[in-house]
Amino acid sequence: MTTINQTQTAKAPNFRKLRTSAAVMLSAICLVGMTSCEDQNDDPILTTYNQQDRNFAMASSENLNAQIDFGQLALDNGEDDSVLEYGTMIVTENTESRTELEGIVNGTDVEISDGISSAMKAKYDELTALSGEDFDMAFIDFQLELLDNSRSIYENEKDNGENNTMKAFADKTLGKVKDQRLDAAEVKAELVLEGI
Repeated sequence: MTTINQTQTAKAPNFRKLRTSAAVMLSAICLVGMTSCEDQNDDPILTTYNQQDRNFAMASSENLNAQIDFGQLALDNGEDDSVLEYGTMIVTENTESRTELEGIVNGTDVEISDGISSAMKAKYDELTALSGEDFDMAFIDFQLELLDNSRSIYENEKDNGENNTMKAFADKTLGKVKDQRLDAAEVKAELVLEGI
């Protein structure tokens, strides 16, 4: 019996080593298997742009250009301090976003606009004819409408874009659009309180 116990005792450490080695080997196989199962869709897409990305770059650049122009117009034609502050803010924020978008598409075949859409140009011309209190209210009403419409541009890219850098830009800019919308609503409330 002593021999059997010694044999069993001698086999027990070897069995533990074998079991530990098998567990380590199984873990390694699982890790290799999981890694090799990754397909191209798991990798960040940084260099390709689908049609949605291209459409977004054009629409976003036109939107940013328009906001820069409208902000500058507010500085030129506005009267109320809240409108002037708002105009300064949208010029600054949209210029930053425009510069960021230019950096994203630089060196690619994705095109962006240097101008604004014909609809925005018509609204710009309409607002140019106004000044003072008349301008302030018409401008801020238009901002509320424009920012509501702008949201869909950025939400659509987040949902349907392919390029992760472009989608991240859309998400970041969407946050700015929402904040600008809240600010515009506050400016309108101030104008209403002032009886404009």
